[in-house]
Amino acid sequence: MKKFSTILIFALVAVLLFGTVSVFASEPYDTYTYSIDGKPLMSPDAYRTQQVVDSTDMKIKNVSVLNSLSDSANDVVCDIDGNVYIADTGNNRVVILDKRYKAKAVVSNFIDEYGSAQTFTNPQGIFVQTTIDEETNEVARNLYVCDTGNRRIVVFKESETGEFVHSRTLDKPVTAVLTEQAFEPTAIAVDLYGRIFVVSPKCYEGIIVMSGEGDFTGFIGVQKVTYTLIDMIWRRFQSSEQRASEVKKLADPYNNITVDEDGFVYVTLNPTDKMAQYSAIRSKSSSASPVKKLNSAGKEIMKRNGFFDPSGEVDILGGEEVSKITDVAVGEEGAWTVLDKSRSRTFTYDQNGNLLFAFGDMGEQLGSIAKDKALSITYQRIKDFEESEESGDARYDYHLLVLYQDGTVSRLAVYEPTKYYDTIIGALRNQNEHNYSESIYYWQDVLKRNNNFDLAYIGIGKALSSQGKYEEAQLMLESAYETEQHDKVFMEIRKAIIQKYLLLFVAIAIVLIVLLVKFLGYAKKKNKATSLKVGRKTYWEELLYVFHLVFHPFDGFWDLKHEKRGSVRASLTFMVITVAAFFYQAIGQGYSFNPRGDYSTVFIQVIGVVVPVALWCVGNWCLTTLFDGEGSFKDIFIATGYSLAPLPLFVTISTILTNVMTAGEGKMVSLLVTIGYVWVFILLFFGTMVTHDYTMGKNFITVLGTIVAMAIIIFVVILFSSLVAKMASFVIALLSEIAGRV
Repeated sequence: MKKFSTILIFALVAVLLFGTVSVFASEPYDTYTYSIDGKPLMSPDAYRTQQVVDSTDMKIKNVSVLNSLSDSANDVVCDIDGNVYIADTGNNRVVILDKRYKAKAVVSNFIDEYGSAQTFTNPQGIFVQTTIDEETNEVARNLYVCDTGNRRIVVFKESETGEFVHSRTLDKPVTAVLTEQAFEPTAIAVDLYGRIFVVSPKCYEGIIVMSGEGDFTGFIGVQKVTYTLIDMIWRRFQSSEQRASEVKKLADPYNNITVDEDGFVYVTLNPTDKMAQYSAIRSKSSSASPVKKLNSAGKEIMKRNGFFDPSGEVDILGGEEVSKITDVAVGEEGAWTVLDKSRSRTFTYDQNGNLLFAFGDMGEQLGSIAKDKALSITYQRIKDFEESEESGDARYDYHLLVLYQDGTVSRLAVYEPTKYYDTIIGALRNQNEHNYSESIYYWQDVLKRNNNFDLAYIGIGKALSSQGKYEEAQLMLESAYETEQHDKVFMEIRKAIIQKYLLLFVAIAIVLIVLLVKFLGYAKKKNKATSLKVGRKTYWEELLYVFHLVFHPFDGFWDLKHEKRGSVRASLTFMVITVAAFFYQAIGQGYSFNPRGDYSTVFIQVIGVVVPVALWCVGNWCLTTLFDGEGSFKDIFIATGYSLAPLPLFVTISTILTNVMTAGEGKMVSLLVTIGYVWVFILLFFGTMVTHDYTMGKNFITVLGTIVAMAIIIFVVILFSSLVAKMASFVIALLSEIAGRV
């Protein structure tokens, strides 16, 4: 028995040890998405490190005297057959690898069209244009090289033997709007029509666009230069000489570019205004975003439907910088990836700007890249023979390649997609092909692997919506805080309800209108009778008087003060009703207007109503006592309380409407609340005027002065509270010191 117990214990220890091995065998980098609050949510790995390829693995020595990549290699791209092209900037050449990362050729010198021998100087950007003849299915490739040091673009054509031979040289196009210094090509892309898009860091007019023959056709994506309010005010006081001598504020130049299969242009830049870029993360403003998508006319068309702007890191804490985006690559099914050089991390988004996953980390393990060492990224398309045979269609794996600096050389990190990545792409593929029923299975599989993946809930919600299962779709979309698609589903549900209960709704509306008219008639009759009554008014009569006052403020406030038609208790009642209305607004808004379910307590609403009223009454009383005001503090408070009366009605109606309207129809809700506030302000204005017996001009100045007095009171209270807190902390520290010495 003792032996058996010993064996059992050793077996349990072994199981525990082996059980922990799998945990530490995970990839050496993090993969995550973001919650709506901007907090990272860990997810399964989208990629795993397949290999890290260095110059020895590439066998560059077989095709070149210089057998290693320099540490300043600058760009990497792939063609449709998976061949890899690297701009080896430090060695002034382009290295071409096959799909297994073995060197095929090196392009370093050529004979130009004039028969002269030429070499590259500091080549930085490359692009491979592939065309397929529809009749013969022959593939033709053109290699575009940004010969940056020589300020030109060199084009090579693939020969029948598979070698790249010089085709033409494109110097600076002849145009007066582009100077010699401004044409310094560092990145290049060519669309399916042969148009050439050139990035030059010294060109502040946007992307240079050239025809296939090298003729200048214009600029696209021109960045707007914005000035702060302080800058504009300062310039108003400057002389013309000072303005002329001042350094001009220039637009941020682009730093990289690519095009997708539809001809849309993706460009990246590194904004100098980091605060604007930080603000754009949550505002999703395209003007300060470091990534843009342009159509053929240069218009920014990037969809930003995610929680945050598709521009890299969101969780900026502890003084960390915003992302430094230096490259962009387009993958499959509309997905695209940006490189954050400062973190050596990539961020992949779908075509709607939703983050699919952030991937990569800094470290020393295989596949990790040190800070600021990532140079360029691209996708390598490799045919998946097994899946192609199963489906009958050509299927491809998209490997992510990252060119990075490692000491004195550059290496190529190759990451292959995991099953998690394949499942996400499968869901996107079926969604793009409108196979919504099939996409549900993929999204459900994604949720099994990562139940924090909001896009999966959205995908299932869209699929269910297409099948007419609107209630189920609503639940899924609400799980992902998706308001746009939720509104579309809600409109379908609302349409069905209206069609079914239209007559009932009309009947209820008629009854409510009749009851309202009758009640207003009763209030009018009661107020008229009360005006002839001598003596103290009842509480009900004081409350009903508000229906006369809000429509007739001049004589209403006169009688409120001189005929004692109102009271403090009635004013307090209207304040309580206002608090209740705002509390209902906090907890009763529809999903489209409050997707996160945020709410505040009654205590917060009490403060939100009582504090402004108290500040207004105190500020107005302090000011009017100095300027011959005839109203007492009690009169001011009563007039203020009655002035609040219209606001609860509009707030309550607008809150009810949020439950039957979509966010796109929210202007009506905002209009109602605005009308309520304007009505209250008008009543306050005329209430102050009548209460203190002021003229219109004097009352206007008094109201402005009251607002200033409110600000001063707030400042004094904050200052006093700060002093009290400091004194308290001093006393506590002093007592602690005394206690420690005793």
